[in-house]
Amino acid sequence: MLLRLVRHGESEGNLAGSLQGSRFDTPLSETGRRQAECLAARLAGEEIDAVWASPMIRARETAAAVAAVLGLGVSLDPDLVEFDWGAWSGRPYDGEIEKEVSGVRARWRAGETELSPSGGESPVRAAARADRFLARLLSSGSRAPLVVAHGRFNRILMTRLLGRALGRMDEIRQRNGSLSVFEWDGSRPAAPLLLDDISHQPPEIRNVSVLSDSVR
Repeated sequence: MLLRLVRHGESEGNLAGSLQGSRFDTPLSETGRRQAECLAARLAGEEIDAVWASPMIRARETAAAVAAVLGLGVSLDPDLVEFDWGAWSGRPYDGEIEKEVSGVRARWRAGETELSPSGGESPVRAAARADRFLARLLSSGSRAPLVVAHGRFNRILMTRLLGRALGRMDEIRQRNGSLSVFEWDGSRPAAPLLLDDISHQPPEIRNVSVLSDSVR
């Protein structure tokens, strides 16, 4: 299987600097729509046989832009929704919350991946969603799927694909509208062919903020 994994384009929540997670469902910003269009132009004509997406609007809009040029529909899967940040959801990512989130991420990197934000989910629980989705994807018979999801969830999904410890999820950033590609047969760790590539985006619409890359 040649699996293409995409992070959605910039959303209005990303633009506002809020910690969205799975509880805040905002549409693409103008820049996000341009990022999706650039991705669609890049993938037009590629041998993609299925498009899967998170049901959250920012992922659906990104997936729809690509699916339209491929002549495909979009299959929505609830297990692809973004990580649940619990009590931090919707808060501006500044000062106090940045310190709190950074502290939890440090503990995740140290291996405490069962730790969850207050009222939210842990990486271990999100990884169970990733595993369920990958099992369904494998059983679907697709040979060249495109999957559109979210920054934090994609990082977790990639640890499962690559056979890595969950604590390593921050090693591969996920910029808005980025493309990663893997060879995967379901029986062994995937081979990464491309990671977090945004070469299809002109410089003026590339989002490289720390928040966009690492958290939301």
